[in-house]
Amino acid sequence: MAQSKIPLALVSAAVLVAVFSIIVSAIRSLSSLENTLLWVISLALSLVGSFYIGKESASEAVHELIRPHARSAFRRLMSLYGSLSRVATEIAISKSPESQKLLIAKLEAIVVEQLATADDALEDWRDIAPDEVTELKSRLIVAEKREVESDGSN
Repeated sequence: MAQSKIPLALVSAAVLVAVFSIIVSAIRSLSSLENTLLWVISLALSLVGSFYIGKESASEAVHELIRPHARSAFRRLMSLYGSLSRVATEIAISKSPESQKLLIAKLEAIVVEQLATADDALEDWRDIAPDEVTELKSRLIVAEKREVESDGSN
């Protein structure tokens, strides 16, 4: 809150300097040096104040722009967390040898669900950072190829 008062104070001071220079010039004639100095001070104060007001405004706009994407990513994270909890539950339940095939089928379904959720989350982030998502997907593809090659060589 105090940070937002400083830029407003700078802009207000610039307006006061401008008003002061107008009042003084109405009372007496200002020298060109006085006139230039007052207007340079007013300009400098207003530029600095406007810069910081713009910076705060842009920061707020970025937060408002990112917030829907962050909510979406958070929902995806909660979905993945729930899915991993189901994996842990199924592993804990399926301890007997006869339930192993059923366990593998359930785990496969849950993993497919998690991968679909992760793909959806990546697409949500593509709106914000498309280059980073493309780079991440290419790294994932390379990692999958390495994993397949290492599984094939063993």
